Amino acid sequence: MSETPSDFYRDFPFDDVLKCVHCGLCLDACPTYRALGVEQESPRGRLYLMRALWEGELEADAAVAAPLARCLDCRGCETACPSGVPYGALLEKTRGAMRRRLPPSRARKLFHDWPLQHVIGAERRLLWLSKLTRRLTRLGLLHSPALRALLPGFLKRALAVMPRFDGRSFKAKHGDKIFAPLSEPATGRRVALFSGCVMDVAETEIHEATLFLLRAAGFEVTVPRAQTCCGALTVHAGLRDAPRRWALQNAHAFSDCALEAVVVNAAGCGAQLKEYADLFRDRDAPVSAVDWHAFGAKVRDLTGLLAQSDLVQRNQWREDPVTLYLDYPCHLIHAQRDHAGLAPLLRALPGVTLVEPDQAATCCGAAGIYNLQQGETADAVLDAKLDDLARACAGQGAGLLLTGNPGCLFQLRHGVAKRGLPLTVMHPAVFLSRRLVSIA
Repeated sequence: MSETPSDFYRDFPFDDVLKCVHCGLCLDACPTYRALGVEQESPRGRLYLMRALWEGELEADAAVAAPLARCLDCRGCETACPSGVPYGALLEKTRGAMRRRLPPSRARKLFHDWPLQHVIGAERRLLWLSKLTRRLTRLGLLHSPALRALLPGFLKRALAVMPRFDGRSFKAKHGDKIFAPLSEPATGRRVALFSGCVMDVAETEIHEATLFLLRAAGFEVTVPRAQTCCGALTVHAGLRDAPRRWALQNAHAFSDCALEAVVVNAAGCGAQLKEYADLFRDRDAPVSAVDWHAFGAKVRDLTGLLAQSDLVQRNQWREDPVTLYLDYPCHLIHAQRDHAGLAPLLRALPGVTLVEPDQAATCCGAAGIYNLQQGETADAVLDAKLDDLARACAGQGAGLLLTGNPGCLFQLRHGVAKRGLPLTVMHPAVFLSRRLVSIA
């Protein structure tokens, strides 16, 4: 017997599914549809499934769950949609509802759900993991061919796209300090830097570069010690309780009314921070006194904020020639919609030749940990991106590939190495900090 709509989506307002008019304009914007060519692997096809679940015409079974699990949640369909369907929110609610009908296996609870709820939001556990991984890397064990031969496929893939752990915490080092502007005149504007979870203990050069650039742009900067994970990976998996707790913790950590902005250098984190309000619309959500819309309005991507500053004009820059290739992370384009300033910011620098490949704005297949869970589809999406980059390199030569999201950074770094492309993958903050010669 089919579930009634109020039963399957009992905790989730879901009327927005009716906004879809099935026009199909989302199809070409969907990476999985382009890779697989199947209607049910498109936003329109998945919305048909969601609506059928909502109206009680479909049972929630493995056949229905599979195409929903294969969605990258890149939200390219939202940009293409003329009707304003909030596809990402509907998908995440459906994944949460699906968990009640198809409880995860013990293995999934242990290796997937538990880390997403009890590791990435736990500072001590993450730091321990960072130190352990760094030690194993230095000993050469994680890259041993003998070890990799013994590992299952998803662990081999995890090692291939693993970040470079630092064994230390950025916010523990800088927490609650107030950093004065490096250049004059000071803007009199104070911002806070969001350090995240994994990125707090890995690839911390990105955070150090971000801190340096904000100060070089005349901002006063603070790094709240009490902040925690944004919750994006956990929300994408359909788990919403832990992210609500983290949202409340972050709202408290960034409650300084003097803050002009909460600056984020990870596109996925920025999108999640901006959309906390959606977590508290569920019928089972705790009552919160936080003005989530005001909080979300303060969240800014680093590149967008710097593009609106006079960072370039007030400092001196290297002038040697460099070719830059751009990748626009999906959640920067389609969720935050704050990507337009990056190219003008880079073009304003001396010596820069900027290349925007044809697929600069298409998904790379990382999608958080999607590339670990849906390896074949992620590879197909990545291959299309790499083909495009190879064509661009053939015309322009070697250079740097810039991307403003950690997952994309790791995925593209892996793909570029596998293809042997003449590119070094780098975060824009790291490039800009290395390019800056002196503070004015």
